[in-house]
Amino acid sequence: MAQLFKLRKRYDASIPTVALILSLFGLVMVLSASQVNAAEKYGDAYYFFFRQSISWVIGLGAFFYYLRLPLERLYQQRSTYLIITIVMLLSVLIFGPRIAAVHRWIDFGFFRFQPAEFAKLFLVIYFAGWFAAKGEKIASLSQGLLPFLAILAAVAGLVILEPDMGTMLVIVLLAMVMFFVAKANLWHYLLLGVVGIVCLVGLSLGSSYRAQRITSFLNQGNESEDVLGAAYQNQQALIAIGSGGWWGVGFGQGTSKYSYLPQSHTDSIFAVIAEELGYLRSSLVVLAYLYIGWRGYLITQKANSRFVQLLAAGLSMAIVFQALINIGGMLHVIPLTGVPLPFISYGGSSLMVSLAMIGLLTNVSRETTD
Repeated sequence: MAQLFKLRKRYDASIPTVALILSLFGLVMVLSASQVNAAEKYGDAYYFFFRQSISWVIGLGAFFYYLRLPLERLYQQRSTYLIITIVMLLSVLIFGPRIAAVHRWIDFGFFRFQPAEFAKLFLVIYFAGWFAAKGEKIASLSQGLLPFLAILAAVAGLVILEPDMGTMLVIVLLAMVMFFVAKANLWHYLLLGVVGIVCLVGLSLGSSYRAQRITSFLNQGNESEDVLGAAYQNQQALIAIGSGGWWGVGFGQGTSKYSYLPQSHTDSIFAVIAEELGYLRSSLVVLAYLYIGWRGYLITQKANSRFVQLLAAGLSMAIVFQALINIGGMLHVIPLTGVPLPFISYGGSSLMVSLAMIGLLTNVSRETTD
C-alpha cells in the first residue's frame, strides 16, 4: 500500500486559503448576526463570537493535524474510525442531554460536541479505505452492495434517531457519491437510489414536523399558507435576502436578526449575509464553495490511488453538499433541513470538522499525477 503514496508534490495552497478566508468571514458574520440574541440571552453581545473563536482555534489544530497525518496510517486505521463513529452515535442517544426534544450533543460540562458532525468526516475516511481495499469486488452484490447498505443504514439510522434529518441526508449523499466513484455496479446503484428516495419520503411524511416543512415548501406562494407556522422561517429568510438588494444594507445594519429571523447566527446566517452585503457579495460565498468542489474534482481526476481519489471526492462533496443544502433552503429552492453553512454558521462541531476536512483535502492534494 505504501507505493500508492509515493508521489509527494506541493500542497494545493488555494484550498486552505479559500477555506480559511471563509472561516474568518464566518467569525465576523457570527458576531454581526448574534449580538442582539447574545445580549438578550446572556447579557454579553460577544458570547457566541467568543465561543466560536475558541472552536476556530481548536479547528485550526485539527486542520494541521490532518494536514500532516500520513495517509498510510489513515488507511490502516479506517476501521477504527467506523467503530468510533458508532460508539459516539450510540453514546449521544444513551447519555446525551435532551435539548428541545432532541439528543444531538455529548456534554462534558466544559465542552460540548455533536457526534453526527464528526461522523461525516469519519465515514468519508472509512468508506474511502473500505472501497479502496475492496477494489473490483465493490461491484459484487454480496461483497459490495449488501455490506455497504448495512453499514450506511446503521449509521444513518442512529443519526435519524437523534433526530437529525439534515445530517442524515448529507451522510447518505456523501456515501452514494463515494459508492459511485468506487465504480459500483450501475444497477446496484440505481436500486440503492430508488430505495433511498422511498426511505426519504417515508421519513419526511412520518414526522408531523418534517411533513409541515414539506407542505410549506410545496405551498410556497399560496396566500392561505400559515406564515406564522412552518413557513415562518422561510418567509423571514426571503424577506431578509430581498431587503439586501444588490449591495446590501451595510455590515451590521441588518434588521432580520432583531428576533425576526429564527436561528439568524446558525442555520439562517446566509440570509443575514445577503441582507447586509447584498446579492453580488454574497454570491462570492457561493463561488468559494464551488471553487473548493472544483479543486476536489481535479484531485479526484488526477489521484495516484483509489484511496486518494475517494477521499478527495468525499471531502470536497461534504463541504459542497452542506453549503448547497443550506443556501437552497434559505432561497426556498429546497425544503429547510437544518444543515449548517460550513465555516460560517455558529456551531463549534461543524466548524472544527469543516477545518479538519480541509486539512485532509489539502493533504491528499499532493498525491496526484500530472
